[in-house]
Amino acid sequence: MSARDEAVSTRDATANPADDAADSAAAPPDERPWSPRIAALLFLAAGVAVLGWAFAIPEGAIDQDVGPRAFPLLVGVGLCVSASVAVVQAFRGSDPALAEQAREEARLTEWRPVAALLALLVGYLFALAPCGYWQSTAVLFTLVARVLGSRRILRDALIGLVLALAVYFLFDRLLGIHLPPGIVRLAF
Repeated sequence: MSARDEAVSTRDATANPADDAADSAAAPPDERPWSPRIAALLFLAAGVAVLGWAFAIPEGAIDQDVGPRAFPLLVGVGLCVSASVAVVQAFRGSDPALAEQAREEARLTEWRPVAALLALLVGYLFALAPCGYWQSTAVLFTLVARVLGSRRILRDALIGLVLALAVYFLFDRLLGIHLPPGIVRLAF
């Protein structure tokens, strides 16, 4: 290595870090990360998909005031509206302080509980029909409370069972929207 090359590498190694910070702070606003834009568009696509699936559900009996399409349509419309707001915000200019706060929050996010909750929801999806609504929901409530930090399993199981049975009776018995009865069928 020549003396000139050594001098250049030494100069580069001792360059002022404030110059690097000034260069990164002077980046144009259009060079924002694409991840919020992609996430907003994916949520909008999910809302459109939910609406499509909701319209594919056959109509219920004529004497029903609320058919099987009502709640999926409500969820789909809500998802599309909120995703549309997110799309507008993601493609509009952003506040640098807010962007820095979002980066800091993303850095501090613990992804293990998020992955565990996602796995529990997928398991719940597959357990719902064979195990039954109220049984699967009571177990899901208990496990979600555990993932979120609760250490009182008996209390969580009892609350989950009461809530699952209340929702089951509300939909199955009062509204006539039948939920999967599962392994243990209720006598009343």
